[in-house]
Amino acid sequence: MPTVLLVDDDADGLDLRRMILEHHGHTVATACNPEDALRTLTEAHIDCVVADLRLPKLSDGLQLIRDLRTVSPELRIIVLSGVTAVLDNQAERKLVDQVLTKPIRSEQLLQALT
Repeated sequence: MPTVLLVDDDADGLDLRRMILEHHGHTVATACNPEDALRTLTEAHIDCVVADLRLPKLSDGLQLIRDLRTVSPELRIIVLSGVTAVLDNQAERKLVDQVLTKPIRSEQLLQALT
């Protein structure tokens, strides 16, 4: 199972996703902002990042994508967003492995991690 870093500024959503992934055997780290996410990435072995796009602004999520790719070029990056079309016209779209639309069902998230 991949070790997953969840990044979301919505504490309730973050906690719920963490519990679901842990229940299914994943090791999960969490971050509520881009700074904590980058710090965690440098301090722990992370296989995959699942990040909200607005943290709380779109520009925060786009910058996080660029920073994640710079720090770890081979890292798997999955983006969650309520409006995925906004990423279609951004250069960062090419930097992510998968884009999932919120609200997301638990099964969809688990399948994306396999």
